[in-house]
Amino acid sequence: MNNESIGIAKDLAMANEQIKQQALKQKEFIDIVAHELRTPTQSILGYAEMIMSEPKTNVEYIKLIARNTNRIQKLLSNILDMARIDNLNLNLSKEQFNLPELISSIVQDFRNQIQVNKRNLDLIYTDTSAYNFIKENNNIKGVIIEADKDRIAQVIINLVDNAIKNTDNGKIVITTTINSTHMDTKNNPDHRKEIIVKVKDSGTGLDPKLFSKVYSKFFTASEIGGTGLGLYICKAIVEAHDGSTWVENNKDEKGATFSFSLPLRD
Repeated sequence: MNNESIGIAKDLAMANEQIKQQALKQKEFIDIVAHELRTPTQSILGYAEMIMSEPKTNVEYIKLIARNTNRIQKLLSNILDMARIDNLNLNLSKEQFNLPELISSIVQDFRNQIQVNKRNLDLIYTDTSAYNFIKENNNIKGVIIEADKDRIAQVIINLVDNAIKNTDNGKIVITTTINSTHMDTKNNPDHRKEIIVKVKDSGTGLDPKLFSKVYSKFFTASEIGGTGLGLYICKAIVEAHDGSTWVENNKDEKGATFSFSLPLRD
């Protein structure tokens, strides 16, 4: 067998191994989705039977049904988003909006959830962007970006939700800054004028060897729980807006910080 044939054989073996690994990941994903769907579905059926068996409707049962239904909707939405991303069909509906205002409203919603669930967590938002944008003769304080508002909200919600899952107690700090230099996915300095959003938790942190894999599809399914789609979808949405995502462990503190950037246009 000549060198060319040996090279072809090695390439075929490598391609075959990659196909096997992808098939294994997809099987693991299907198993996880089946489990994730089974748990809330069983809860919904159980509480529905309790309601039907009692003379008076229990509001707490209805709340639990709604919560588990939302879990199913979120999972199905993530699967649909994954399909759109894989098929290069993630359509964006861009508009101008105030990013700090959007983050503030999301943070307040999470604070309410934390209070209801009696979690020992502090959720803090600090906006240091100090950027004024004048539009239609109105001086609007805050950072106005042009992006798909619902999709950017999805990214922020996913990152905060991820931080809450990884933090038993302590604090989660969200910050927005402008013109900070960061290292992009290729480890090259990026000096664009941009807004950077960071979500810092006080959990256990991550093995630095996993930093490059965190935003990969199915990663969290086998590494830290969940379906492994949330961060993958975040990365795809941010990159569709010409931004970037990265993660780092907190210096001299517990936990990790998940960040993303969005370009600002003059």
